[in-house]
Amino acid sequence: MRIAIFGTVGAGKSTVSQAISDKYGYEIFPEPIAQNPYFDDYYRDMKAHVFKMQIYMLTARSQQLTAAKVLENVIFDRTILEDPIFVKVNHDLGTMNDVDFKTYNDFYEQVIIPSLANRTEFDLVVYLKVTTDKAIERINERGIKAEIDTPRSYWETLNKRYDDYFNLRSKHFKFLVVDANTDDLNSKMQLIFNKIDEVKAEK
Repeated sequence: MRIAIFGTVGAGKSTVSQAISDKYGYEIFPEPIAQNPYFDDYYRDMKAHVFKMQIYMLTARSQQLTAAKVLENVIFDRTILEDPIFVKVNHDLGTMNDVDFKTYNDFYEQVIIPSLANRTEFDLVVYLKVTTDKAIERINERGIKAEIDTPRSYWETLNKRYDDYFNLRSKHFKFLVVDANTDDLNSKMQLIFNKIDEVKAEK
């Protein structure tokens, strides 16, 4: 089974991914942040580093999809489908110029999408939907300085773009929308486990 966890920064994707893995034994493909050489520079000066950051993320996620192709049961803590959301946010906020925005999207549509083939077929996409206030609260709690110092306008725009993407693609994937504002992990996971079991039974 191939499960994608979808949601803005601070939605709780890593916690949910781990809980699913603990119950079912599925392998997690985490977001490639720790080894990302552009992460801190990006949050310090988005305009100077956004294009490099996004190309790196595309490459890392493509590598994950290739590695996951031979596995039967996997969890993706964010997917390559979401990368254009971050690009759109940077363009909205003026930290990515029109030329880079067009170049990125042309590359994504003409090179990335055709190369994905069947690698992006997900049995379930779990959308952890949160308010911007809740996302920021969790960002502050986990204490990554680069994220804490990021203006609220960025997180607001990002959250809105996630909703836009969901509304655009909701018929293309099997989405489960979860109210992730609650900190009651058990209640969230029971809903997700029930859906996973339902999808497994249909396969």
